[in-house]
Amino acid sequence: MSSEKLTIADVERLLTDTSEDARAAVAAKVASQFGSIELAPRERELAHEILGYLVRDVAVSVREALSRCINDNPTAPRNIVLHLARDIDQVAIPILERSPVLTDEDLVGLVYYGSSDKQCAIAGRAVVGAPVSEAIAHRGDRSAVLTLVQNSGAVINEAAATMLVQRYADDADVAAPLVQRSELPALLVERLIAMVSEQMREYLVVHHEIDGRMAATLEEQARERTTTNALGRMGNDDLRGLVAQLAENGRLSATLILRAACIGEMRFVEAAFAELTGVPDERIWRLIHDVGALGFRAVYARAGMPEALYPAFRRVLDTYHAVRSSDGSLELELYRHHVLEGLQETFETVAPDLDSMIDKLAQLAGPRPAPRARNVA
Repeated sequence: MSSEKLTIADVERLLTDTSEDARAAVAAKVASQFGSIELAPRERELAHEILGYLVRDVAVSVREALSRCINDNPTAPRNIVLHLARDIDQVAIPILERSPVLTDEDLVGLVYYGSSDKQCAIAGRAVVGAPVSEAIAHRGDRSAVLTLVQNSGAVINEAAATMLVQRYADDADVAAPLVQRSELPALLVERLIAMVSEQMREYLVVHHEIDGRMAATLEEQARERTTTNALGRMGNDDLRGLVAQLAENGRLSATLILRAACIGEMRFVEAAFAELTGVPDERIWRLIHDVGALGFRAVYARAGMPEALYPAFRRVLDTYHAVRSSDGSLELELYRHHVLEGLQETFETVAPDLDSMIDKLAQLAGPRPAPRARNVA
């Protein structure tokens, strides 16, 4: 790209040299200098006129050169940027991917009336606002949707996520990345987790000839693992809402609660036992942590938890109280290491990690108990 100043000779060159290469060279020169504060008012006006001329050039290579040279310029003329954004894909995509001149309103319109490639370019921008995500969720094709859900710079709100779930209810490739997004409400995350795990079960049965019972077990394990992975980013209100929904749907299982305990998510453990027993939050905390072994023993029995898993819960709680520092903080790596060691010692079962250990212990749990006990003082 030339660093020379824009001159009237450039205009004459446009009028006299009919080659595409010459016009493309002028386009690059104009675009590179347009944001310069050194341009005098007349020079800036001249540059604007040249851009207006080049943006309508019949040669795609000229318009593409202009697009690539102006795509990240925040001072580029808005009318020129919009003209390029509405051009054919080859010209428009550099602008759609990067131009800071385009507003959310511009991008929404371009999503609704653009090609699949244009939608993908917009979905992959470094920052994608909620209105644009909603437009892609509503009208984007699958490739644009996949780009969006995998883009950490995209804001996917509840409205967009709900639309995606409705449109792609049977598509785990869309649902799986959504589960990992921090901005989604907990209740929607749990719904997505259920959807993804059910798809996995159907796939195992159909494509790998795994019997239904084994596939259901693998589905449940995958669902619980994904749920526990999502707990750390939830606020207290979201977490309580998740617990209530899990209980309502019969998915607040002993192994799920145990998984949460093993990774140090005691907020979930406390909320789960409060939900299953009807005991208020502040009292459940004291019964689990302050009253000693008998307090938790009573809570565990009232929640209808399987007797076979009580030693696992007891060992995990003892480890939690032993490892936690005086200020209440927990070194998670150390804690999880000691939890795994303790469970291996208690059950004399070797497993490479906590999830595998709980998968083994799940065989001891037996049928899932009734989800709630209510009306307890």
